[in-house]
Amino acid sequence: MSEMKGKKLKRFGWIAATVLLAAVCFIGGMATVWFTLDPQIRMLVKVKKTIDEHYYQELDDESFYNAIFDAVNGELDPYSKYMTAEGYVQSSNDLNGRRIGIGVSFSTAAIAEGKLKIVRVAGNSPAEKAGLTAGSYLTGFGKTEATLVHSEDYDEFSAFLDTTEEGELFLLQVQTTEGTKLVSISREAYAENYVFYRSNRTSYGFTGANATTLTELGTPLSSLPDDTAYIRLVRFGGEAVREFEATMSVFKQENKKNLVLDLRGNGGGYLNVMQGIAAYFCKNSDERTPVAAIADYGDREERYLAKGNVYQEYFEEDSRICILADSGSASAAECLIGVLVDYGASGYGDICLSEREGVAKTYGKGIMQQHFTMSAQGDVLKLTTAQVRWPVTKYSIHARGVLPEDGTKTVAEGVTDEAELEAAIHALFME
Repeated sequence: MSEMKGKKLKRFGWIAATVLLAAVCFIGGMATVWFTLDPQIRMLVKVKKTIDEHYYQELDDESFYNAIFDAVNGELDPYSKYMTAEGYVQSSNDLNGRRIGIGVSFSTAAIAEGKLKIVRVAGNSPAEKAGLTAGSYLTGFGKTEATLVHSEDYDEFSAFLDTTEEGELFLLQVQTTEGTKLVSISREAYAENYVFYRSNRTSYGFTGANATTLTELGTPLSSLPDDTAYIRLVRFGGEAVREFEATMSVFKQENKKNLVLDLRGNGGGYLNVMQGIAAYFCKNSDERTPVAAIADYGDREERYLAKGNVYQEYFEEDSRICILADSGSASAAECLIGVLVDYGASGYGDICLSEREGVAKTYGKGIMQQHFTMSAQGDVLKLTTAQVRWPVTKYSIHARGVLPEDGTKTVAEGVTDEAELEAAIHALFME
């Protein structure tokens, strides 16, 4: 009996020793990690602990760390920032065209002047279905005519939208070149259409719950020459590659030779989407065609390739591809312009820049960002990691953009989007 007891005690001793050793190793490991941290990080932990123990008011953890992340964001470039999981999901949904709202964008310059000028109507949105157009002004809003508020204040309108439920009808008072009208509309979930096609006889967009149905909508662009089509590419996101392929099929069916590619207001998006669309514009190149040269800050260069090369399936040797752009054309849009210019599908004389606040240029963003997951909850650090250069010349448009001195054409900002478009077509084909 005593021998069995002794064995139990011995076994317990081994177990206790093992646990103690593990604890020492764990503590030792933690201590090693602690002392490998930067002194500033150790100081930050000490500051947080001191505040928790001695500050006369309660400062919750979320407020403390949000203040730190805000400060970090302030030190990074405008394209880099720490994003919560919720913010990252919302940003991804926006880029992929999954939205809830009415689908209008206002001019920031007009907002500063106390006006609500609509500069873009999202495809397949409630605003498009209600007949709202770019260039018109929102001058009032309300749940009913009796409660209509005559206001052009952006904050007041945003506060009003916050009081409306999804699917609840309300009224907008809109001023157009033809007069004032009341429009009935509601906030809805929708998939945005990123690609539009027009010729002098047809006009198409994408509709439906997922914006997958090629549908005749809008009006033909009568000023286009018979052998020319127009495609507007709003963003490099969502189903833009599939939509672009469908519209190029219409281009081919209608036996068009030339193309006007409208990148005005296209702020960029995903590089892989640009790689898919660039496949249509690599004129003098082979199957494995670089469409961007990415140089990281370790001086390593990586080439990104077009997803195929189908230029000759749609265009002839003397086809002309013209580009419309403005100060809102950025990042992937400027990279696609580089593909067209570097491979000879377009020249600077085929580019028409629209003035914005008296200045004609593209935005000038030649850098790319990556997303790094920071927590199990899905918080993300969006960080600028590399410079994007044009594929052949290795030219960087960063902080410069495409300018009139490069040899482009220019047009003044139009009263309406359609008037500006007509002016650009005239500058490209008639002058």
